[in-house]
Amino acid sequence: MYSLGQKIKHLRLQKRMTQIELAKQLCTPSMISQIESDRARPSYKILYGLADRLEVPLEHLLTDVDLNQEFISTYKMAKAMVSAQDYTAAIPFLERLKDTTQAQIPETDILFDLAECYIHTHRHADADNILSHILEMAFLKNDSHLSARVYSSLGRLELNNKRYQLAAYHWHKAYDESNKMEEPDIYLQARILYDLGTAYFKSGKLHDALDYYGRSSALYDKMDSLQEMGNVYLNLGISYHKLNDLEKAAEYSEKAVHIYESLNNIVMTVKLQATCAVLYGQSGREAEAISMLQGAVTNLLTLGKQEEAGMTSVELATLLLQQNDLHAAEEACYQARKLLPELHIYQARVHRLYGRIAVQNGHREEAIRRFQKSADRFKHTDELGEWGDTMSELAELYKNEGDLKTAVGVMQEIRGYTRQAMLKRGIAL
Repeated sequence: MYSLGQKIKHLRLQKRMTQIELAKQLCTPSMISQIESDRARPSYKILYGLADRLEVPLEHLLTDVDLNQEFISTYKMAKAMVSAQDYTAAIPFLERLKDTTQAQIPETDILFDLAECYIHTHRHADADNILSHILEMAFLKNDSHLSARVYSSLGRLELNNKRYQLAAYHWHKAYDESNKMEEPDIYLQARILYDLGTAYFKSGKLHDALDYYGRSSALYDKMDSLQEMGNVYLNLGISYHKLNDLEKAAEYSEKAVHIYESLNNIVMTVKLQATCAVLYGQSGREAEAISMLQGAVTNLLTLGKQEEAGMTSVELATLLLQQNDLHAAEEACYQARKLLPELHIYQARVHRLYGRIAVQNGHREEAIRRFQKSADRFKHTDELGEWGDTMSELAELYKNEGDLKTAVGVMQEIRGYTRQAMLKRGIAL
């Protein structure tokens, strides 16, 4: 296995280049000689230049240089599983890696990936334990960037638990920590602001949500090209290298060349546009909102994000129904049904929308069937508020049809089940 200097020398000889040719406008030939003999460590700016001169990706120079091959291979496989959202499969590999000493891969990287997997597989206590451990490490190292990342993850954990005020608290802490950095990570800040908008949106504070989404959008606008996004991470890498934090420097320099990071930024921008469109639809800008949502669906499908496109189609159908465009609303529902996984929570919203369309068309039995199917799915996923709203619409349908006995029965069921659920959560009515 090559050292970094040996790998650079090997590639140079393959290209039949002299040290003078490789060093041209990058550094001195003497520096190249020292790098190749492992007597000097190149800066990441020089390393980028060498990779470009040798016509190889930077990752090719850094990958598996003096590292344990099996450890790296396992980590890369687990990382790929996380990127593919196959969290359950990644967990056993990451759990094994976190108990293995390997200095070349930061422990925090493995722990963050594992915490993310725990969050997505609803192992919230395990995720909280890991994040608390990383936060202690961040405090000991006085690492504001690490603290910001931990608070950001804690916010997502509380969002999953539907504790929106706590989520917002953690994200405010994350943003405060991110502002302490000498070179702010604007992608992290944009994501935190977006998450704050989500927390306030789910809490019903729409004006606050619009404010934070707007601030997030302004930051994402600064990263509207792949090149600019790469430059952000490169500058962070260079800054950390100046501070002699080689671990962070390597982390950010590698991120600069990872296309999937850039792709995630693009997807995030489109999702932000869709969220803003929903808010516009609630503030009298329906025509603009419909156009934005239609564009977001198209862009998400182009990016291969079917689930997100399906969720956006549901928002589009909701707005179209509010505009009494029943045919277009039904088409959007049909598209959402095809795009979303069968057990996705948004499928419950689709059935409710179909129920409303059936009511408008005078199809009573179809409306009842759809409302009941929607309510069953909301109940199964413990979405108490959505379940109650759907059941109330069903009761209203029975009442308008003159079936008062059934309507009263449905309302009693709502009250009884809501009381039972609240008592279970420790809330007395």
